[in-house]
Amino acid sequence: MRWRLWPVLLTALAAFVVANASVLAAAIAFGIPLGHLDQLTPVQIAIITVAQDGSLAIILLLLLRAWPKVRAADLGLQTPIALGVGFASGAALWLASILIANAQAAVVGAHPQSLIVAAASHRSPEALALDVVVAAGLVSVVEELFFRAVLFAVLRQRMPFVYAAALSSMVFAAAHEITAWIPVFVLGIGLCWLYEKRRSLWTNAAAHFTVNAISFVLLFALPNAAA
Repeated sequence: MRWRLWPVLLTALAAFVVANASVLAAAIAFGIPLGHLDQLTPVQIAIITVAQDGSLAIILLLLLRAWPKVRAADLGLQTPIALGVGFASGAALWLASILIANAQAAVVGAHPQSLIVAAASHRSPEALALDVVVAAGLVSVVEELFFRAVLFAVLRQRMPFVYAAALSSMVFAAAHEITAWIPVFVLGIGLCWLYEKRRSLWTNAAAHFTVNAISFVLLFALPNAAA
């Protein structure tokens, strides 16, 4: 079913605004210094992540159902997960993104994202578990919902794959720190391709989770890698 463009886009924008307002509210309530993301503890990262991604997913799903009448099945929520495909795709995409990030660092120097620097300082197994469950698990599901199942999908209904993937991946990259734009853009293209082939939010989330989880585990084992 072809979705109405502007209701979907306005719904996504409204959910994004609410999500960011939720982060500010959580930061104020728990005294989290958003200006120093690289210094946050695992618990602080979990709090702002749950506030942002939790509210984004809830508001997005409610508004999509109420206004553009987008159903769960339309978003790939009911398509069975292909775990093997998700994990294998995620591993390949992690390798591609890390090669690109290393090539970029060789040209302009290493400038890791603030949350990556923070994660590298989390030296306990409990902190690693929290990072993997929240910053990898929850984030993977919600970002795939927003960027692939909604944004890419509504663009794909109106244009060829290459253009829809490029536009949605540019937005995906812009949601991250500028130093990560190129590898995140490439990651977005790969995830769009996976969604194009599988139409499964859960398979995409498994791939995205794999990318993030590998990074967190390696940062735990090799903290100097974030330097």
